[in-house]
Amino acid sequence: MNEEIYEFIVAFHLYSLYATGFLMLFYLSLTQGNFKTEFEFIKKIRLFLPIYYIFLAFIIFTGALLLALNHFAMNFDIYLMILCWILIFSLAIFHFIQFKKARKIRHYRVFRLLSFIVLLSEIILLILPFISYKVL
Repeated sequence: MNEEIYEFIVAFHLYSLYATGFLMLFYLSLTQGNFKTEFEFIKKIRLFLPIYYIFLAFIIFTGALLLALNHFAMNFDIYLMILCWILIFSLAIFHFIQFKKARKIRHYRVFRLLSFIVLLSEIILLILPFISYKVL
């Protein structure tokens, strides 16, 4: 019974990671795309962000379940995954604060450049534990 639950949660965790990677790329295209009006730009981002944050929450929730099923056995890869998630979440908070500031002053050029840097960093952080696991 435990093995079936474990396999299901691992699959859910991996698919959450894949979906989050796709959402990061989609968010990158949203912030870098051309929109006819400022309202359209803001509306699309504000509709998208809750979905993005839900998948970030799925990642930490399924990761915590997997950690519990492994009896909280920690190793380098798990520490790296936790650190990367904390950094991704911190960057997402920073990104949202910058979005609010850009919306307030109605100047999006700097926000778009910052979005590119932040989202590229988040994508790298999302891939980093996988690369570390394969290499080390």
